[in-house]
Amino acid sequence: MTIGWVEQFIDGGIIVDGLEDPAEAMAGLQSLALISGSFLAGAMASLSLVAVPVFLDTTRAADQLYIQWARLYHHGHLLLPVIAVTTLFLYAHIGLVKRRLGRQYWRPWLVAGLVTVLMVPFTWVVMTPTNNTLFRLESEARAGGLLASSGGLDEAQELVKTWSFMHLSRTMFPLVGAVLGALATINRFRF
Repeated sequence: MTIGWVEQFIDGGIIVDGLEDPAEAMAGLQSLALISGSFLAGAMASLSLVAVPVFLDTTRAADQLYIQWARLYHHGHLLLPVIAVTTLFLYAHIGLVKRRLGRQYWRPWLVAGLVTVLMVPFTWVVMTPTNNTLFRLESEARAGGLLASSGGLDEAQELVKTWSFMHLSRTMFPLVGAVLGALATINRFRF
């Protein structure tokens, strides 16, 4: 028993998304993986290179800066890890399909995906202490004022600059993942 139109999406056991040529489907997935990884790197970099400098230039109170940082973090953590994991799945799918087809160079795709999501353990290991300090200070600010031991605007700016530098460093993971994916696409990254 066949399901009719479903056959047009499968060619020799490979999902081709309705395309006649499986190579076109693979090229589309490669493009999508590269675009998503590149978009992720750009979106992440824009936080440190655009948003944080605007906060630092326009904020005149420590409590306001902590609240702004927390909102920036909130919106970023809702979207950016999802894009990273989606990019990993795209790269992994490409690598596994290439392996199933007997292609010699399928590992570079997995490496590109894994490098992209290294931003997550980097966050847990390197950035958590700074994040926790910023969240504590944001909580104090929302509760009605910062404690005297929390410092003033200069200390708040230094803490946010430290976070921004670490965040920009974390941006290198999806950027390098995109470069590796691009090199794999043009067969310059092989093993």
